[in-house]
Amino acid sequence: MQPGVTPLAAALPACSLLPLAALQRLYGGVARRHPHLLEGGSHVNMDAPALVRQLVLRSVGWAGPLAASEFVITNSCTEALGLCLRAVTQPGDTVAVESPAYYLMLQLLETLGLKALEIPTDPHSGLSIEALDLATRQGRVAACLLVPNASNPLGSIMPDEHKRRLARLSAERDLAVIEDDIYGDLHFCNERPRPIKAFDTTGNVMLCSSFSKCLSPALRIGFVAAGRYRARIALQKTITSGATNPVTQQVLAEYLESGAYERHMRGLRRTYERQVEAMRASVARHLPAATRLTAPQGGFVLWVELPEEVDTTALHDRAIAAGVGYVPGELFSASGMYRNCLRLNCGNPHTPEIEDAVRRLGALVAP
Repeated sequence: MQPGVTPLAAALPACSLLPLAALQRLYGGVARRHPHLLEGGSHVNMDAPALVRQLVLRSVGWAGPLAASEFVITNSCTEALGLCLRAVTQPGDTVAVESPAYYLMLQLLETLGLKALEIPTDPHSGLSIEALDLATRQGRVAACLLVPNASNPLGSIMPDEHKRRLARLSAERDLAVIEDDIYGDLHFCNERPRPIKAFDTTGNVMLCSSFSKCLSPALRIGFVAAGRYRARIALQKTITSGATNPVTQQVLAEYLESGAYERHMRGLRRTYERQVEAMRASVARHLPAATRLTAPQGGFVLWVELPEEVDTTALHDRAIAAGVGYVPGELFSASGMYRNCLRLNCGNPHTPEIEDAVRRLGALVAP
């Protein structure tokens, strides 16, 4: 985030890609039309019915639909994940995660006194169901925490058959599944990929998401469709942060109801796909020939594997000094793997400045 450093690290979209003017107008209109929203208590009536209704309607095409009674509106997807973990684990428990795993998830586990069990993950098909099966046979895993649709950092999408098998495994072993679907709407496929939640028959899967990657990170609106854990999660929400901002809940509900969201997303998905491809081409031009890249199926991050002798953690300070940001691969592992890897943000239009930053990065890692 430092001035003068090309924004290739944090997975944030460019402001120019977001419908900020439309959201600003809605904030003004909601404040005038619903002044009572600032009058209520912060620990009762936490979930705006209008927003829950829109979330249920959106789930019809890919999950069944979900029941309105399952939803808890949160202050972000991150809060949703934390609430789920608190609801189904105790300090000292083991949680299965993808490897590489989104580093914020690993930080959540560490903060809650939980242990991460890294499960091998394919850059195309996602977490290995066979490895998860083996890891959970002795009943020592309390939960599974993963990003099955356009995973961060690999961009993989788990096939439906794998999702079905994971949901069945969860039911057979009473394994809680916490599913981060924040990139589900940012797929590059012909149809939106279904979440694991769509195959859940027992209520073991908690579906978490937010609108920070497609509307605005500043909204701080997320949700969890909590299945049979709804009461526990609602209690955790009540005692930790109370109700999510009711004005913003109403703004988001009206934006979704207007149809503007789907129109916006059609263009945004194409834009992100172009930007990811532009970054892949740039990395291929400027980084060593032995570099390997993912081919993301959604989202807007790119995972880069450099020659084994490159240490991206050790290189990081030099890169920042050269005006290039990235996330070192080591942060995506609880056991210190992936030191020769890094993640790049593709959420910005691929400008000459970004191209030059990738060139400078290539010069730093060149043998």
